[in-house]
Amino acid sequence: MSALEVIEQIKALPPEEKAQVVDFVRQLDGPAPEGSKEIRYASAEQVRVAGEEVLQQYEEVFRRLAQ
Repeated sequence: MSALEVIEQIKALPPEEKAQVVDFVRQLDGPAPEGSKEIRYASAEQVRVAGEEVLQQYEEVFRRLAQ
């Protein structure tokens, strides 16, 4: 299978699975050298979990804001 074929298959994946592929490829490169200014992105699952934690931590604040 050629790289072009792999790329086309990745493009056809649902967003969640594309995120898993991106995470995998980033891990292949290893950690960024210390002091580098590489931009890192959270996966959709990491964002979801962090959002739930914030909502739980500040549940009362959000309840008051909603009133």
